[in-house]
Amino acid sequence: MPKRHPSLVPLSREHHHGLLLAFRLKHGLPKTRQPHDSPQEQAADTVRFFRKNLTLHFAAEADILFPAIRAMQPQASALLDRLIQEHAAMRELADHIDQQPPDGPQLTALLTSFGTLLERHIRCEERELFPMYEAHVSEAEAARIEHAIFQMIGDGLA
Repeated sequence: MPKRHPSLVPLSREHHHGLLLAFRLKHGLPKTRQPHDSPQEQAADTVRFFRKNLTLHFAAEADILFPAIRAMQPQASALLDRLIQEHAAMRELADHIDQQPPDGPQLTALLTSFGTLLERHIRCEERELFPMYEAHVSEAEAARIEHAIFQMIGDGLA
């Protein structure tokens, strides 16, 4: 990932962890790294990651970053609306994953869907949204956003 504005670093760090989870959900891990990476273990890891990291991460974006971008760049509204919808879709998928029986026939498909959506969502933010923010944010606004994000999620090194 390109070097990010300091105000976005905590979010980008969490994106890195999200991409690792997405890769694992879509492709698994080599047997030499973790031979018992079952769908049930992936489901538990996904729900845990969602609750521990993504819930606050999504709140920081929706409550702090997205309104600032919407004010700076009104033409970004459609993109921001889509990203908010993706947050809701991932929340719903995480709930479905959590409710699946351990040998549920839909579990693998739900995990793959979650991984695919998570990766697409992160790539969009890193490649489209963050560069737009960096091109238009003032230093004063960036400092305010950086402080607010840090207060909500810390430094992104979970």
